[in-house]
Amino acid sequence: MKKLGSVFIVIGVFLLLFIVFTKVKTFYEQKKLVEEYTSLSFTEQPSNEPEKPIKEGQVIGILKIPKINLETPIKEGARPEDIKYAVGHLPSSSSIYNLGKKNQNFVIAGHRSHTYGKFFNRLDELQKDDHIIIYVQNKVLTYKVFNKEIVKPTETDVIYPIKNKSMVTLVTCHPLYSNKQRLIVFTELEKEKIMDGRDKF
Repeated sequence: MKKLGSVFIVIGVFLLLFIVFTKVKTFYEQKKLVEEYTSLSFTEQPSNEPEKPIKEGQVIGILKIPKINLETPIKEGARPEDIKYAVGHLPSSSSIYNLGKKNQNFVIAGHRSHTYGKFFNRLDELQKDDHIIIYVQNKVLTYKVFNKEIVKPTETDVIYPIKNKSMVTLVTCHPLYSNKQRLIVFTELEKEKIMDGRDKF
């Protein structure tokens, strides 16, 4: 029995070390992504110039959700490697260049992480009139939740725009630890402003 107890203790220690290592690695990877984003220089692009193509895997912004204490980089793309340490923009939805415009729906996907408070782990806590904030290029955009749904993975119409709305839609798996359904949080633009030196992430 003593040997068995020792084995369980060793296993417990290894599990604890693995969890700590994972948390530390995620923290530093996210920090690196945020630094990558903040090191970019954004200027207003003249209207007669074509939009610069955005590569998958590129950091395009920062998402903050105050209610659930979330702050995470946004990457272009939702491949497994894109959303390992960040959330990802679905390239099939509205472009980053259309954020803030009407008749657009910018869709962000994220893991329902097993770690409390990570990525979209607590997304189900959002309710109507809660806010999300997106820092992208030289803008700060604040969106307000207006609806929340649980749908089947085949119900792809949730990424379509709604007439006269400027939207950001958040998508994750549901329920926790399952891939059976999708939790969808719909938000619409409340205000937009140009960033200045006082704006901080």
